[in-house]
Amino acid sequence: MAERVDVVVLGLGVGGEELANTLADNGLNVIGIESNLVGGECPYFGCIPTKMMIRADDMLAEGHRIPGFAGESTVKPDWTPVARRIRDVATDNWNDRVAVERFERKGGHFVRGAGKLAGPGKVSVNGTTYEASQGIVIATGTSPVVPPIPGLDRVKYWTNRDAVKVEELPESLVILGGGAIGVELAQVFARFGVKVSIIEGMDRVLAMEEPEASAVLGEVLQREGIELWLKSRAQSVEPRDAAITV
Repeated sequence: MAERVDVVVLGLGVGGEELANTLADNGLNVIGIESNLVGGECPYFGCIPTKMMIRADDMLAEGHRIPGFAGESTVKPDWTPVARRIRDVATDNWNDRVAVERFERKGGHFVRGAGKLAGPGKVSVNGTTYEASQGIVIATGTSPVVPPIPGLDRVKYWTNRDAVKVEELPESLVILGGGAIGVELAQVFARFGVKVSIIEGMDRVLAMEEPEASAVLGEVLQREGIELWLKSRAQSVEPRDAAITV
């Protein structure tokens, strides 16, 4: 027999978590189902940890600007404290217990798992079926897209999530895509001493923005040592010794 509740929220990312908390706050019997991290991309892999990364690389850049303006400086990048702050301060080592407890304090019922629609008004998860009298909210979110490049499945590639979790930086890095996230990560890692190349299919980085903004940013990136391959696409990927060839 199905357990009757008011609302089932499938997915507790940014939108689903806010909705589930609000409904529970207003006295509804809410089941919140999440297979990954409650709170979604922003607190664990997006807005918050990446801004910690940007703050750190901005400080490095400012240090390099001191000569000629305010005296002399020697700047030596060190990724270790950045990785530590992201792990310990921003994400609690990618643990969502605080978000789960917040939802439960409001009266919500949390289930860790992947829910499936099981008929009109019904959701099954972990062997239990819930019947929602007022509605089911589908807020399952997204996941990083992995392009179908020959050979990519044979190497250890990063998505944006892996880039945020990295504790030891590579000597070089190829970023596929010159959109906002790709450019953001490129500049961060380049300022920490990584040799970075961006491969972008359009004729400019940040192709969704104004051309003038793209032009200025492209000049800045190249001035900082980032290699831009515009109107280009990765054709294949292959492991070679301890490196990866694109």
